[in-house]
Amino acid sequence: MSSPAPTVYLFYGDDELARTEFIERLRDKLGDRSLADLNTYHSRSDQDDLDQIEQACASIPFLAPRRVVIIDDPARFLKADPPRRLMRLLEGLPQTTALVLSQTLDMSRTRGDDHEEIQPLLDWAQAHPAEVLIRKFVIPRGADFARWLRERATSCGGEIELSAAQLLAEHVLGDPYLADNELLKLLDYVDRRRPIEIADVERLTPLHGQSDVFATVDAIGERDGRKAIAGLQRLLQGDDPHYAFHMIVRQFRLLLLARQALDAGVDPQDALRVHPFVASKVTAQARRFGRPMLERVYHRLLEIDVGSKTGEADLEVALEDLVATVSR
Repeated sequence: MSSPAPTVYLFYGDDELARTEFIERLRDKLGDRSLADLNTYHSRSDQDDLDQIEQACASIPFLAPRRVVIIDDPARFLKADPPRRLMRLLEGLPQTTALVLSQTLDMSRTRGDDHEEIQPLLDWAQAHPAEVLIRKFVIPRGADFARWLRERATSCGGEIELSAAQLLAEHVLGDPYLADNELLKLLDYVDRRRPIEIADVERLTPLHGQSDVFATVDAIGERDGRKAIAGLQRLLQGDDPHYAFHMIVRQFRLLLLARQALDAGVDPQDALRVHPFVASKVTAQARRFGRPMLERVYHRLLEIDVGSKTGEADLEVALEDLVATVSR
């Protein structure tokens, strides 16, 4: 006799695309789309709706084996003192309910399985293994991201060459959603009749925000403050400020690595470990900066990062001040 299906599904990590697709596969088991919609309750992260969640969990499914109740950011309900109500809900779920707890976490800033935001949920899950399915969704990084792109292309009925996958990974800066959109566009372009090549990526996929990063850094190297600020403002307008900040930090980290390699007389490509297309641009920019200046800028960016998280600094204002200062 098969074991009962879990009543609690604890999904967490930074790969929102993979989490969303897994949840959709759960919903597919409810029947056709109209039935799935009737038997799904979705609590968004900006809602305070624990009453409705409890009601949805207790409701009988309509012409389907189960109801699916999805809670985005369940950590918001753990901030109550104490968070007993949510924990009580987990204890009393009927077998006809699948409660999905979907938590976004920055996996690059955590070590091991230490996830303070959802620790009570993890502790509860480990104490009730028969009732819970725990799944961690982490964005693949480095070579793993290019490998993921190739597997994704295969699952979509096409192919992408390794070098093209590496370049596409650089263009989308490791963003799975953006990568998926660009990959589908490329597959349609080649009509799935041949593998996607580097030339296809260069022709159809823009460097997502990267052109503004390169333009801003070029202007800083030329000591053109007005042009540098204009490039920064375009970057901030086109993306979420924190995403734009991440791109700038990444660029200066690559510049510092390239400068160190140049000073040591070695090929920057070996130190950067990025696609040659990106490495050549970064190396050309690194030649305009001295190592001490790059170290000062990089350390200042880290200070801005800490300040923005503690509320001591406004991210956009701090970035504009930094760019104006180093462009003089």
